Amino acid sequence: MCQRSPSNTICESLFANLIVLVHLPPPDRDWVVLDETSSSSNSPTEKITVLSYNTLCDSSATQSHYGYVPSRVLAWEYRRELIINELRSHSSDIICLQEVDQGSYNNYFREQLAYNDYKGVYWPRGRAMGMQEEDARSVDGCATFFKGSKYILLDKQLINFGQTAVRRPDAKGQDDIYNRLWQKDHIAVVIFLENRQTGARFISVNAHLYWDPAFKDVKLIQTAILMEEITKLSDKYAKWPACTDKTAFRFSEAESGTENAPVVEPAPSMEYSCGDQIPVLMCGDFNSSPGSAAYNLISTGRLPEEHPDLEKRLYGNLSKVGMTHPFKLKSAYGSMGELSFTNYTSDFTAILDYIWYSSNTLHVSALLGEVDKEYLRRVPGFPNFHFPSDHVALLAEFTVKGKKGKVVEADFGPQRH
Repeated sequence: MCQRSPSNTICESLFANLIVLVHLPPPDRDWVVLDETSSSSNSPTEKITVLSYNTLCDSSATQSHYGYVPSRVLAWEYRRELIINELRSHSSDIICLQEVDQGSYNNYFREQLAYNDYKGVYWPRGRAMGMQEEDARSVDGCATFFKGSKYILLDKQLINFGQTAVRRPDAKGQDDIYNRLWQKDHIAVVIFLENRQTGARFISVNAHLYWDPAFKDVKLIQTAILMEEITKLSDKYAKWPACTDKTAFRFSEAESGTENAPVVEPAPSMEYSCGDQIPVLMCGDFNSSPGSAAYNLISTGRLPEEHPDLEKRLYGNLSKVGMTHPFKLKSAYGSMGELSFTNYTSDFTAILDYIWYSSNTLHVSALLGEVDKEYLRRVPGFPNFHFPSDHVALLAEFTVKGKKGKVVEADFGPQRH
C-alpha cells in the first residue's frame, strides 16, 4: 500500500479550496439609487426600467474561445437558465438582448418570458434571409421584450446597416460602402411604445455593432446610419395618431381578486411637437469604448467630415459632410464614469455596452452597480459558473422629466462582502 506524502496532501487541500472559491457565488450587485424621491413608494414620477445584455450566443461559445470554462458550464442549456433567472429577478419594463439566435428566441426566451408578462420583437442578422430555415435557426440577432400589460406596441422596425447604406442616394460609386460595410450584416431593432395608463410614449432601440478594431470606419458609419434612421422614425412617430383602445388583457374579476378595485381611466396619448421630444432609450453592444468616434457621435450629436477613423474611405455624404443627430443622448452609466467593464474575459476587458437615454426628457434615478472586486480576483474571466456570458447585464431606472426629485451624487461605495 502506497503512503501519501505530506506535500501531496497539502496540494490536494489547496486545490480543493481553490475549487470552493471558484464556485462561491459573488455578492449581489448593488442597486445604486441616484434619485431619492423616485425610490419612494409615494413618488408620483413615471418610471421606466431598462435592461441590456449581450447573452453570448451558443455558436460563439466555443472551447477554443473560452478554454478556461468547463464544457458543462459553457453549454447553452446551463447558461440559458442563468440568463432567464437574471432577467426574471430584475423584472425590468424593457429587456434588450443581443446575440440571441432564432432557435433560442422562438423555442426558449419568448415562451419563458411570456409567463412574466413579456411580449417580444425579434429580428436575426441579415445573413438569415438567404438561408434554409434549419440553418437560419443558428443565426443570432436582437430580441427586445416589453411588459405587455404596461405598454402598447405602436410600431416595430428593423435597421440593417449594410442594406440601408447601399440604398442611400449617395451610395453610387462609393466603393467602401460595398466592400466594407455591406458585407457586415449587423442590425438594430426599434420599437415604439405607449404606456397604457399615462399615455407617455418612447422609442426603444436595441443595437449590435461590428466588433473588429481594424474596422473603426465600419463601426462609425453603422452608428451614423443608426442615428440617421432613428431621426427619421422619430419624426414619423411625432405624427403618430392617438391610441383609441388601451385595454390590456385581464383575467376575470373573480380570478384576479380585483372585483372591488377602483377602475383608473387611462390618460390620452401624449403628443410631441417634434421627433427629438420623444424619449429615446438606446441599448446595445456598440463594441466601442468611451472616447471612441462612435461613442462621441452619440454623446455629442455630431462628428466632422473626414474624421480620422474613416481613414479617407468613401461613404457618400456621411464621409463628405459629416454626421449629426438631434438627440441629447447621455450614457446612463456615464453619471459615475461608466462601469469598470462590460465585457470580461481572461485576455480582454473593456467597456462595450451602453444604455443611452434622452437627457432632455428623462433622467437616471437608479443603476445596477459593479461586480464585486474580490470575486473578480478569484475567477479567470466570464463566462463561468455564475455569469453565463462574457458580458454583464446593464440595468437602469429612469424617471420622466418634469417631476424630478432630489438628485444625489452617484457612489457605488465599498463593495459588500
